[in-house]
Amino acid sequence: MSRRQLYRDLAAVRALVADGRDQLRESTGDLDQFWLNSARNRLATVDDFLISAAGGLGPWARTLIGAGALAAGAAVTAPAVSALGFSTFWIVVCAWAAGAVAEAVVRRRIAKVAPAFGRRRLARVAPAPARRPPGDLASLPDDLAKARVRLVSSALRVVGPSRWRPAYLARAAAEDPTVFWLAEADTLLCQAIDHLEQYLAADTKEPT
Repeated sequence: MSRRQLYRDLAAVRALVADGRDQLRESTGDLDQFWLNSARNRLATVDDFLISAAGGLGPWARTLIGAGALAAGAAVTAPAVSALGFSTFWIVVCAWAAGAVAEAVVRRRIAKVAPAFGRRRLARVAPAPARRPPGDLASLPDDLAKARVRLVSSALRVVGPSRWRPAYLARAAAEDPTVFWLAEADTLLCQAIDHLEQYLAADTKEPT
């Protein structure tokens, strides 16, 4: 599965989830209720996880930037330590330590801006917003289930048909960050659907 196809799938799921959040807001407003609050929080987090699944900088870019930071830190430190009269051993040690610190700082910064890269990738392939009539809250769990079908289908294509057995899927989620975030998004989407169904069931009960 190509990365571009993955981005299209993620953007489509994001659009469905966002539509579900809008429908929930239009139907319930700011109503403070346990099941609704749980569903709202999970749908918001699903969006964050989909962005994480899109990834930040590629591994080659991260490696090159990290190596550049390491080299720059060492290059700046070595002459300064040498000017202080330290031996070659301490020049090497200090230069390596300074480079390692610089690399760690740069990698941490890259991790912080990673969501911006993922969000930009998904925005480029996002489907055009669809005009829809005001939704019925009772149909929202089914609408979100459609988003989950596409999400699971995308995750299975990322893993590959030869690894669809549970043990292989668990290993893929542990080894591949994309599969991990897709699995986490799926879990929260399932919970959001369940919590909406719990709210609807409680809301439609006859008063005793």
